[in-house]
Amino acid sequence: MQTVEAQADEAGPVERVYRHLEAHLSESQSGGRLPSERALAARFGVSRQSVRAAFRRLNAAGRIVRVVGSGSYATAGRTATLPDVAMLDVLEMRHILEPMIAALATSRATGEDFARIRRRLDDMRQASDPDSYKRLGYLFWQAVARATRNPLLVAIYQLLTDCRERLGWTQTAGLAADARRQAVQVRLAEAIFDALQVRDGERARSLAAERTRNMLVALADPDGTPAGARSTALDI
Repeated sequence: MQTVEAQADEAGPVERVYRHLEAHLSESQSGGRLPSERALAARFGVSRQSVRAAFRRLNAAGRIVRVVGSGSYATAGRTATLPDVAMLDVLEMRHILEPMIAALATSRATGEDFARIRRRLDDMRQASDPDSYKRLGYLFWQAVARATRNPLLVAIYQLLTDCRERLGWTQTAGLAADARRQAVQVRLAEAIFDALQVRDGERARSLAAERTRNMLVALADPDGTPAGARSTALDI
């Protein structure tokens, strides 16, 4: 049986890069950064246009998320063993998990964790479309979960992300944030990050709970605005 590399050698330039990245993604954790277009073009002796075409195929399949000025990142892989859930199930779990994760991370995060979370926050700021923004929001929380040093919490949040991805990022497209509302959500994420940095567990927990509570209200009443809500957008 031929290896992936041997099969790739017989394919066209886009296919060679695509097969290499497919193999790379099968071994990567969600949120892992992929090699740059320039590095891949040099490795395979192909044009950057060919590399870009391979990235587009993976992005269309939901395997990666691309961030302008930052790079391409692996997303959670889909699996047939995931439970059959609805969007409300995902949001209810976020409402339970994220405040707890935020509070716990304030007492355990290291400088390296803060740097990783900040990178995810910067990626959210640069998101160019609602689907990418949603994916990046989950990567932000995965980074916060890693800062708890609790592998079970990390695994549970990964399962939650996998379930969300299987539902499809375009679901609730009619509720997706426009640029203004997305900016409001980013500011709230920034406030959570600030609370993490000063190790204010109660504020981090409260802000995370408010954010997910607003999402639940907006899902139930997409035409309404939660009274006194800090955020008026969904990034679910």
